[in-house]
Amino acid sequence: MSERISFVIPRHLKKSLKELQQLTGEDQSTILRRVVDRGLGDARMDIAVDRYVKERVSLEQASVIAGVSLWRLLDELRTRDVALKYSRADAEAEINRVLERSRTR
Repeated sequence: MSERISFVIPRHLKKSLKELQQLTGEDQSTILRRVVDRGLGDARMDIAVDRYVKERVSLEQASVIAGVSLWRLLDELRTRDVALKYSRADAEAEINRVLERSRTR
């Protein structure tokens, strides 16, 4: 179910939105939904990585915050040159928990 929301954007963003409309042929609402969805995903990933780097959450918890698989999070950490924050034994235990969780779904 969708809900209506309104907000004010600066002129330069409105101009960029119009450019995207011309490039894609899509209506303003469709473009905004896609952009907001992508932006929210990026924001969740940023928060998850930040908390993981600051050792506030585990790798598994960070993947849940980001809303991605453990493997996707590992790829993102590698892209951002973030080192894993625990031992191999910790990693194996966490991977086993994630695999077990995915089997019960």
